[in-house]
Amino acid sequence: MLIFINKNENKHYIFIHIPKNSGKYIRQKIENDANNEIVKSYWDMESNLDLAHIPYMKKNEIIEKNVKYNFFAHTRCPYNRIISAFFYRNPNKQIDDFKNFVKSTLILYDFSIHFDYSIIHFYPQYLFICDQNLTISQDVTIHKLEDVENPRKYELANYFDSCCINIINKVYMQDFTTFQYEMINNI
Repeated sequence: MLIFINKNENKHYIFIHIPKNSGKYIRQKIENDANNEIVKSYWDMESNLDLAHIPYMKKNEIIEKNVKYNFFAHTRCPYNRIISAFFYRNPNKQIDDFKNFVKSTLILYDFSIHFDYSIIHFYPQYLFICDQNLTISQDVTIHKLEDVENPRKYELANYFDSCCINIINKVYMQDFTTFQYEMINNI
């Protein structure tokens, strides 16, 4: 999470950094913009909470309550995001390891609102921008990363078989529907 003031607009912003959505790059763009004054850049761990990726529902634990904030986040196609997350966490693994992970491990993850740091990169994106009732907050502006940047896109046929596609579609169903990413059914 990154809190900053845009001096031209005199507005407070909070960037909700969803893992594997070019967050480091976006943070750098914000920090390098002379019109922005960084208030707080969260990075590290505290009480088993990954401060870089603080979800909207936990915002009240860290922000000033008497300030009007403008929240925003970037989403990414779930297929490309899961590939990026796996190889970020496992840089020495191969594509077959990825397929095995999807089939034997990802499908077992419990994506609770406790935000387990050890699997934070695999959490569905909608959980980062919803409230405690699992409703997407209306005060968060959502940008599709593909519309504003040029994220890496993978040749999906190399990474997925039909079983993997079905698992990804099930695990990230809410992301596909909420953010209107096209779901594929077979490779």
